Amino acid sequence: MARSPRRSTPKPPSERTALPDRIAPMLAQIATEPFDSPEHAFEIKWDGVRCIALVEPGQLRLQNRRFSEMREQYPELAGLSELPAGTVVDGEIIVLDSGRSSFQKLAQRIHLNDPARIAMASRRLPTTFVVFDLLYSAGVSVMDQSLRERRVLLTALIGELKDPHVVAADFVEGQGLAYFEAAKQAGLEGIMAKRLDSPYLPGKRTSHWTKIKVARVDAFDILGYVQREGQPFVSALILGLHEGKRWKYKGNVGTGFTEAQRGEWYRKLKPLPALVDPPKDGPKDAAWRTTNLRCRVRFFEETADGRLRGPVFESLEG
Repeated sequence: MARSPRRSTPKPPSERTALPDRIAPMLAQIATEPFDSPEHAFEIKWDGVRCIALVEPGQLRLQNRRFSEMREQYPELAGLSELPAGTVVDGEIIVLDSGRSSFQKLAQRIHLNDPARIAMASRRLPTTFVVFDLLYSAGVSVMDQSLRERRVLLTALIGELKDPHVVAADFVEGQGLAYFEAAKQAGLEGIMAKRLDSPYLPGKRTSHWTKIKVARVDAFDILGYVQREGQPFVSALILGLHEGKRWKYKGNVGTGFTEAQRGEWYRKLKPLPALVDPPKDGPKDAAWRTTNLRCRVRFFEETADGRLRGPVFESLEG
């Protein structure tokens, strides 16, 4: 996926200011379908940890969405300190696995705090910082400039850094449908669509940025339900598959229903016989039932232990 040609020259910085203590990242809305648009840039949606990197003289700060400091967790990203003082960039920390970001592998690093274990993990599961926006250049905010202008500055900065752990996000302009299909064929999570004329709005969730996820659809057995506390409604359906002589718990699906349907599910499932030998790793408040029902569920991926990520109920399977 090639980077689009530059089409404009960014404005020169004007007034230098001290960097803020914290910056909330700009957020995206969700779009259900991919689209073409000459007004948008399209890039890969990476599955990692959002990070704002702030570079000051003698100091590098890596902040997550909760403003927690992550610099010590990812020593391989220390090369960001070689960016010019007064630089602030936004991006995603990922662990690559066969060309795709693997949140399961990144999760093995997120909560480490022992320096020796962090050092070992940085060699075994090295991270990459995919940078997709520039907020400050030489101590001057460029957030009011357009994304197209910020991208020109960003590409030059990251290109001069020449750090294998820090890369500028690739993108294309206009061709969102083809880009989404390429992401789908590559097994990626999805794409981002960003208006080329948009400013950077810290902490705001606007239609300037939208995320379009690739979803899988598969059928699973309904093994019971979780009741909404104190009410005759289903909070979620319990999903599973028969593996050998045992049931494999696949997770709960709690979205895709109307309120009326939640009540119907409760009345339908409550009187059914109990499930024999239910999975031992299911929810503690499960009402296990022998339903002989299967449903189609849309989800994004399976975790390392086989659970569904982001499941949404679609329909009963006939």
